[in-house]
Amino acid sequence: MPEMLTGWVHGNTITLESSVPPLEGKRVLVRIEPAEDSEATLAADVQARLWQAWAERSAGADRG
Repeated sequence: MPEMLTGWVHGNTITLESSVPPLEGKRVLVRIEPAEDSEATLAADVQARLWQAWAERSAGADRG
């Protein structure tokens, strides 16, 4: 069941490039290490999706 995901660290928040397995409410182990440059390059569609999600969360935070 272990799965390796990559993402970006912003303070104490980690934005993952893909969805996590259904682990809601379960304790998980998180290992943090720098990704190689080739691993850290996002495809254009992934980058667009992440920016859209960020913008939607930011807009929601402004409302309430």
